[in-house]
Amino acid sequence: MTAPSRRRWLVVATLALIVAGSALASLNMRAKTTSDAGVVPAGTTTALSDAPKGATLTVKLVQPSASRWSETINANGDITAWQEAVVNAEIGGLRLAEVLVDVGDQVKQGQILARLDAATQQSNVTQQQAALSEAIAHRAEADSNAARARQLRTSGVISAQDIIQANTRAQAAAAQVESATARLESARLMLRYTEVKAPDDGVVSTRNAMLGSVSAPGAELFRLVRQNRLEWRAELTSAQLSRVRQGMLAAIALPDGTNATGRVRQVSPVISDTTRTGLVYVELDRDNSAGARAGMYAAGTITVGESSGLEVPAAAVVQRDGHDYIFVVDQSSNVMLVKVVIGRRAGETIEIVEGVTSKERVVASGGAFLNDGDHVRIAADRERSAS
Repeated sequence: MTAPSRRRWLVVATLALIVAGSALASLNMRAKTTSDAGVVPAGTTTALSDAPKGATLTVKLVQPSASRWSETINANGDITAWQEAVVNAEIGGLRLAEVLVDVGDQVKQGQILARLDAATQQSNVTQQQAALSEAIAHRAEADSNAARARQLRTSGVISAQDIIQANTRAQAAAAQVESATARLESARLMLRYTEVKAPDDGVVSTRNAMLGSVSAPGAELFRLVRQNRLEWRAELTSAQLSRVRQGMLAAIALPDGTNATGRVRQVSPVISDTTRTGLVYVELDRDNSAGARAGMYAAGTITVGESSGLEVPAAAVVQRDGHDYIFVVDQSSNVMLVKVVIGRRAGETIEIVEGVTSKERVVASGGAFLNDGDHVRIAADRERSAS
């Protein structure tokens, strides 16, 4: 072989080795990538024990229990005064000399709320007393003359006509005394009216009296909530109204976050033509309704009876996709997601209307961390095995 031929052969051999090395490196790289990605090549087997296992959640179980649930009616309405008392000025044209109470003050029946200037009425009383004294004196004189005329009737000194006139003057004098007495009583009554008094126990809700103003006859000076009694006037439909009876309990949620209680005092006998609702008058308990104020609009419930039902802890109910579910545990300690229909709530418990029975074992809490079919560990079983 000549020298040029030998050189060409060496070049071809070298190129062949380079191509073979590149192919081998590419195969090694692909194998490594497949191994890193966790892909098992075809024909390769792996033991089941090498597969990852799911975590087990320890839960406590409860059974739905039967209980008595109150049947209530929800309603809204105004809180108003049981009755209001309007305190007016009995006489007019007098200046307000004193205003003794303000809005919110508790008052007693007969308590003086304001005083009018009594100087004019006091003067009138004095005048009428003098007029009465004068009338009494005239009556005494007339009575004396009539008695003397009757004594002289048999002597013939005085005529029968004179006797009649004497008796008539005595009777007129007596009538004048009665008239003067009545005028004096009227003047004294007007004097008493200068003291504006509370007609009943209650709390002052409105005050229109202003010091120094001149009152007009019948002008409203104050308004009282009689006996400080408030009531909730709940608006109910005709179907709801038929279930309410006098004496039923009611609970009202006040705007300040507190609650008020009361009893049904009266049920309206008519339904409104416009709203198609009727009123239930609930008298509020004074001791449990400190936050209630006339004029509030509040929501509440009226208890109309009781019924039996199943209850579970509220924490046992989970919401998914807009529906309510609970987890029921079978004998193999696997959970099943069961759709339920919930009803009333009371504190930390909730009523289950449909979906489970009292014999089911229900996960008490922690359902948000479970899925249908998960295996769980029962807290009571773990405690027994530890002991």
